[in-house]
Amino acid sequence: MSTLINTINALSGQQLLALLEMAITCSIILLWFSELIFAQSFSLLMRSLLLCGLTGTLFLPSEYWNYLGAPLELPLVAYVRGMVGDLSVLTLFLLWASFFLREKLLLPLQFKLGLVFIALVFYPLALGLSMFDPYAWGYGSWIFLLAVLLVALIVWWARSYGLVLAIALALAAWAFQWHESSNLWDYLIDPFLCLWALLSLAINYYRPNPIKGFTDEA
Repeated sequence: MSTLINTINALSGQQLLALLEMAITCSIILLWFSELIFAQSFSLLMRSLLLCGLTGTLFLPSEYWNYLGAPLELPLVAYVRGMVGDLSVLTLFLLWASFFLREKLLLPLQFKLGLVFIALVFYPLALGLSMFDPYAWGYGSWIFLLAVLLVALIVWWARSYGLVLAIALALAAWAFQWHESSNLWDYLIDPFLCLWALLSLAINYYRPNPIKGFTDEA
């Protein structure tokens, strides 16, 4: 227990929060896989208990993993975060809300198309494909901030209130520097969110009776 306390004390507030977010996210994904493998849906109470247990396990200090033959110097979740990085607030909101609400969220189909378009244009440019770098907009550009607010207004007009809340939380997290990054892009999107949007569109396209209209299943 003392080792765990020392490990937590050695982390900054932002690092501890990032590790906690990653531990909860990994636990949710593990529980979803467990339900899929065993073809069983846990109750909300059981989900919550298992989530707390898995999250705590991922925070175990290195000495406990050494007993299991894993020569780790940090909690396991720290290595996961080192490989994956911090997820966007939008991704965390959509993932966690789907888990605790126990239902798929209805999201605008155009929003998923927009994510795919951003991924195809934004990431190559941000990685240096040209001299134009849209990633720089995230460092306090008022034009970019107004564009995000305009998107939120359009989504609100489309009555996708859950997505509006997710965007609002992302803006609030960026304003208060919730994560280590100071770039607004990192709070709004990440590669996993864009990949999810692409897979969701592909599944809906090849579904025998695809959903028509402005909203689509997450």
